[in-house]
Amino acid sequence: MMAMPASIPFFEVENLQQTLGGHAILRGVSLSVPSGKTTVVLGGSGAGKSVLLKHLNGLIRPLSGSIKVKGREISDLTEREMTGIRRTIGVLFQDGALFDSMSIGENIAFPQREAGERDEAKIQHRVAEVLTLVGLSGQEAKMPASLSGGMRKRVSLARAIAIKPECLLYDEPTAGLDPILSESITHLISTMKEELKVTSVVVTHNLGAMRLLADQVIFLKDGEVHYAGSPAGLEESEDESIRNFISADAMGRG
Repeated sequence: MMAMPASIPFFEVENLQQTLGGHAILRGVSLSVPSGKTTVVLGGSGAGKSVLLKHLNGLIRPLSGSIKVKGREISDLTEREMTGIRRTIGVLFQDGALFDSMSIGENIAFPQREAGERDEAKIQHRVAEVLTLVGLSGQEAKMPASLSGGMRKRVSLARAIAIKPECLLYDEPTAGLDPILSESITHLISTMKEELKVTSVVVTHNLGAMRLLADQVIFLKDGEVHYAGSPAGLEESEDESIRNFISADAMGRG
């Protein structure tokens, strides 16, 4: 995996606008995601966090605005041209998005085969390798229906890293999990950050995850960037919207 020069952001977003169902979701979002760092995107329900994330690997195309991946504009690329971009970006979807008809091992092998790997021994070696990384060594034969919520997230993460991406996108990785499992998944993401040295974008409403993971924080409100800076700066902010968000999180944990 070739490291990007530190001066080139992995993602650059300028004046991104999007409407869904006739409603404005993103209202001129501009932000930069440094290569090799973890950016946490915070905000309440309906702030536009997940919609923003889906623009970063071209799952949704902008209504207007610019999105660059490692300096390359992707907004006007064809699906064929996007294939190479997407192979550098692993995604952990909110619900896991596992194929229920495939075993754990088959789920993790799938993106490798899609990327063109034909050596079955290499595929199975990588499956075993990533399962060990996420703490599920030897679980290849299990089916998704038999997994707990936390295990599904782990398998989804193993699948996301199977093709050795340069970047990982996490969509609400702790959603639907109890506090203990949430903390476990957050620590697992932290481990991936340290061991894989990848660029990460974590969409969450969980301040605990932000405190452990973030090098940079983006706070979205009503489809706009309301804050961009350090985690400490966010927590010290006197902005009413941010204070209310932090207070609501504290009450939810209390």
